[in-house]
Amino acid sequence: MKKFIKIIFYSILFSVTLNANAEDPLLKCEADLFTAREPAKFDSAVILANKLGLHKQIILEATFLYYVDTENHKGIASLNAEFQNHLKEFELDVSKIFATKEQWQSVIQYSLALQALEKDDEVNFKKHITEAFWLSPETASAFSHHITVRRNKKLMDKITIAPDRELLTLDTEKVITFKELIKDNDALILRFWSPWNQEIDTTYPLIDNAAKQCAGKKITFASVLLDNEKQLIATAKELIDEQKTALESHWLIDSKKKSLSKQLRISDLPTLVIISKEGRIAYHGTASNNLFWEALAKINPGIKKP
Repeated sequence: MKKFIKIIFYSILFSVTLNANAEDPLLKCEADLFTAREPAKFDSAVILANKLGLHKQIILEATFLYYVDTENHKGIASLNAEFQNHLKEFELDVSKIFATKEQWQSVIQYSLALQALEKDDEVNFKKHITEAFWLSPETASAFSHHITVRRNKKLMDKITIAPDRELLTLDTEKVITFKELIKDNDALILRFWSPWNQEIDTTYPLIDNAAKQCAGKKITFASVLLDNEKQLIATAKELIDEQKTALESHWLIDSKKKSLSKQLRISDLPTLVIISKEGRIAYHGTASNNLFWEALAKINPGIKKP
């Protein structure tokens, strides 16, 4: 869903931005709705949109897109009743992000699938996610993501990282164990990354913020290169040296044998994994997902999503 919506979003952003230049309050408000991603700014945009009488459907679509962009799955799930109630009134000519009425209906099924996930109801999750696929096959990658996450969670629940689990330090390529990394701290965050995707990583500011907040709060933060290929290591070192303010992190390389990234099924970069001092997996995903910040808050309530 996100990749598909993004394509539409950029075309909307271009047209809305051009229109907003006309200084029409309604068009400017619409532009703010589709671009504001800080909670307070988006909430203000919604309040103003309602005050100015912007079409309800546009506000709903903007809210859905906001939740997609911020990976707020609980938010998407909460939209079910509003999307369902507006189904009969849906106007294709008014829509900013949907090409068919079926795509609107797919959001209804998608939100029901996410509600089922919240309840750990696999039967209804499968039922509604399948219907969402059927209604909007072009957004299949978004739906399949949740299936992958569901399967990964089951696997992660079975994994325990042993104290003697080995990684390599980036600077000397010497062995360092999980026990040596976490020391007497409560948890370890592993950021699996690559210098080759750093410039396009839109979540980096959140990762940087998390690393800074974890400092001094008994949470170890470490960045792990997926591969030990020489050119990759050299590029990573150059990037770290070039950064004016390097990430507050231990810099590591995945082990050559018994790869930790493969054990943890890392397929997207960057991926963050929170490991408890007992070696259990507390979180596996991105920095933009609210669940990441909720997991950190359980370890230390002083840590907040910016």
